[in-house]
Amino acid sequence: MRAKCARAILCASLLLPVACGPRQTDEQRRADANTPAGKLGQAAHKASVELDKAGRAVGRKLDKAAHDAHEGWKEADRKDQDKK
Repeated sequence: MRAKCARAILCASLLLPVACGPRQTDEQRRADANTPAGKLGQAAHKASVELDKAGRAVGRKLDKAAHDAHEGWKEADRKDQDKK
């Protein structure tokens, strides 16, 4: 029981400075966004959003193709059953 309490106090004492630390103002965020690293981060974010959209579109097409293939297999199986 003491070990759990000690761990909880230790975790709280380690997280407290992070939680109560200084916050970034809007001016600082805008200034950081205009740096070369900020511009690169914005471009990377935009690229990742576009890649996510493209990935979702490809996923939808693959789902449709898989569904069509499955329907084709079921139809072929029905035709095979009718021939017998």
